[in-house]
Amino acid sequence: MKLLVFSHKECWKSADSPSGWATDGGFAIQMDYLSKLFQETKIIVPEINRIKKGEVFFTNKTIEIIPVKLLFKKGLLNKLFIPFWAAFYLPKFLYHVIKSDAIHAPIPSNIGTIGFLLAHLFNKPLYIRYCGNWLVKRTVAEKFWQWYMIKFAGGKKVFLATGGASEPPSIKNKNIKWIFSTSLTAEELKQNTITAKGETINKLCIVCRQEKGKGTEIVIETIKKLSKDNKIFYLDIVGEGSYLKELKDIVSKYKLENQITFYGKLNHLQVLDILKKNHIFVYPTASEGFPKVVIEAMSQGLPVITTNVSILGKLIQESKAGLIIEKRNADDIILKLNEIVKSENYNIMSINSIKYAKKFTLEHWTLDISNHLEKSWKTKLNTL
Repeated sequence: MKLLVFSHKECWKSADSPSGWATDGGFAIQMDYLSKLFQETKIIVPEINRIKKGEVFFTNKTIEIIPVKLLFKKGLLNKLFIPFWAAFYLPKFLYHVIKSDAIHAPIPSNIGTIGFLLAHLFNKPLYIRYCGNWLVKRTVAEKFWQWYMIKFAGGKKVFLATGGASEPPSIKNKNIKWIFSTSLTAEELKQNTITAKGETINKLCIVCRQEKGKGTEIVIETIKKLSKDNKIFYLDIVGEGSYLKELKDIVSKYKLENQITFYGKLNHLQVLDILKKNHIFVYPTASEGFPKVVIEAMSQGLPVITTNVSILGKLIQESKAGLIIEKRNADDIILKLNEIVKSENYNIMSINSIKYAKKFTLEHWTLDISNHLEKSWKTKLNTL
């Protein structure tokens, strides 16, 4: 079976990559695994100039990258010009849609939207993975995507929402199912035998795209308040984003440069290495789908302090590997820290973290998707 993927994920040519292409984050890793289910996988993505820092390679040789160029990456100009851009590339898109057996469209994404609309037009088997926060609809686009999924899920249309709850994503159309997100292999988790960190527990970490809603500034405020009480904690901040400069300015203002380190963008293995060197993952985020970085932190034996948004409350409750803050502020984080740093609590949570993370491997993720696709598309896919 031949799969065509429409994705907004920016990619670039890399001579270091086995496939000749790379990107950042977990997209390439997930596509490597998903593509194993198919004889051939083509991925339409925007091409940009190479970014070496934090790059992740596509390694499955059955993947073919089909690059397109974007005039504007985001913002109002992107929205205004996307119809003209789509018209320009339409012949190319139509050619590959006709040649494919099925379409996969990760959304939110303008390119993903074009992909699933073409799949709908040509009545192709369609797999949509909604990667945003399904429980929050703020924009017209988000309302449209959810309307489409609720209206048409079922039959050859397999629609999965990233997240999780005891109830399905929609009571109006129960054909929409939850799916988790991960970038961890079974082998990576098998090798991890950390049971407890016997040193002073004073190293905190946050890994995310550095936007204001993620709460990194709240963790910085936590370090400041602890320092005033003569409790010296350290913080590693991983990731880039539009709020990064403001965060660095806050650290400079508080004179915390000796306690807080910015690492910028890192690849998957580098992130795991940073997590391994830390004690507690602090993530006071305001909105999420299924943040795979929380599972990555657990995989390295880190208890997690986070908010009760989306799937996070369920993850913490089930795993017993962390604590939920009631309010997104430094004082609540400090209260939870004081509970966790007691050696007995920390050791139990650390062990629980690793045990729980083993449920969320790429192998399990791919098998879950495969079961949905085979049942709905009435076909047999490759096995891992």
